[in-house]
Amino acid sequence: MSSQPNQKHNWGLWAVVAVAVVALLAVLGYGVKTYLELESLLDTKDAGNLPESYESMEAEGGVDLSTVQEKDVYTILVAVTDEGVQEEERDGANTDVLMYIRLDNKNHKMNILQIPRDTYVGDISVDCGTYHRINGAYSNGENKENPIANTATAIYELLGLKADNYAVMDVEGFRTMLNTMGGIWMHIPRDLYDKETGKLMFEAGDKKINGDTAEVILRNRATTLGDYERLELQQSFYAAVFRTFMEQYPIGDALQVAKNTAVYLKTDFSVPDLVGVYLALKELKPEDIYVVRCSGGPVNVEGTNGKMAALYGVEKENTARILNEHFRPEGVVVTEDQLGLPDIEFELGYNVDEGKYLSDVQTAEIKD
Repeated sequence: MSSQPNQKHNWGLWAVVAVAVVALLAVLGYGVKTYLELESLLDTKDAGNLPESYESMEAEGGVDLSTVQEKDVYTILVAVTDEGVQEEERDGANTDVLMYIRLDNKNHKMNILQIPRDTYVGDISVDCGTYHRINGAYSNGENKENPIANTATAIYELLGLKADNYAVMDVEGFRTMLNTMGGIWMHIPRDLYDKETGKLMFEAGDKKINGDTAEVILRNRATTLGDYERLELQQSFYAAVFRTFMEQYPIGDALQVAKNTAVYLKTDFSVPDLVGVYLALKELKPEDIYVVRCSGGPVNVEGTNGKMAALYGVEKENTARILNEHFRPEGVVVTEDQLGLPDIEFELGYNVDEGKYLSDVQTAEIKD
């Protein structure tokens, strides 16, 4: 195996993988009938397949990233699309949440890279739409039969990261998952206000959220740092989901969530694949799960329509360092100049995220 976010909507989706894999314990207990039920629901659907190969990309020492293989490591591309959102007309789906996950089975660690949906891609081979935003790769790329391949190729060209497998879910699947669960307790790290009216929507603190509430919270755009702060809010969501499923959720209920949600899930995982992921995940504790946002800041970009848009520029130096330390095989080093990220002058400055472990993310007290 290799080593390796529609303007208004953002949802955390490590939960998608968590729902599927945790339910596998029930598969092991419920036997062949349940296995066949889940197997029939798991399918790539219209997301298609990941690329069969990648263009050569050189790392230090002449290492070709396109050929790098690694044992005992799962690399997973996870996305939430805005399919099903009815507030705006659009030609195709955007990936409003993007994450690259590296699950190291041998060393019992999982690293999660949060890629801002408004990331400016610059001049790469994948058409990412009018404003050159990474969330447009899915539907604008030339590979119409395999839109997930467009997104995977864009991430590879920008960051030098390949994915072994993927999981994509749309908005309705996200709502169904949380509503079937009966909601989860989440810690909201700061007061959240409506961007248009300035009205206080949610006070900082612990709150039980369902699918609809989570949608309002996680898409909140009344922030001074845009995508960067929204990704921090998503981290609180990840911690809540992990704690709920891995520590509190009854297995029979997890199975029901998996079966209700699988119809909305597009993935190239089979049930046997997920058994392997589950066996790796069940060894993890919150202190084993590292989450980091791509460092960067705001950049104004002119679209193909001649209009300007505020996007997120990824800063090269610190991004290269974080990727080398946490998302590549030992000994594989990619310098900032070898990344495919565009050169950006950050006139308003940029933020550097060193990442954190889920054990350092405050979680809510579960009250029921």
